[in-house]
Amino acid sequence: MSVVALLIFFIHIVAFIAGGANLVLMPIVGAKLPTATPEQRGLLFEIVEGFAKVGKYALATLLVTGLLTLWLKWSWEVPNFWFWIKMLGIAAMIVCIGLNEANRKKAGQGDMAAAKRGKMLGQLTGVAFLVVVFSAVFAFN
Repeated sequence: MSVVALLIFFIHIVAFIAGGANLVLMPIVGAKLPTATPEQRGLLFEIVEGFAKVGKYALATLLVTGLLTLWLKWSWEVPNFWFWIKMLGIAAMIVCIGLNEANRKKAGQGDMAAAKRGKMLGQLTGVAFLVVVFSAVFAFN
């Protein structure tokens, strides 16, 4: 593999770590929202906004570098069945992230049901993330 392909793969891994950290940290902060005072909610939403921004950039970077890696390393050839499981996991993550985004906006406007629903949506995103990681291990081994 060329140096360029390795650098792109390195960027892919860094984005993966940033996105994974976001999946761990967001539920911790989100769990505090339903019982937070108005002042605390403001601070928590600033933190959530920062996490969301990192997550969006990480996802966009993963999509671009993933395609580039598939092209440069695999010549567009799908390695095996597990790759498609990974792609389904990525699609599920994108759906969950979109639902999380809409829910986060509602929670930011004071919808307490949305604040409580955020935990479940975060867990679903986490499950999709685990599917991606698990299947990637088998797809690229």
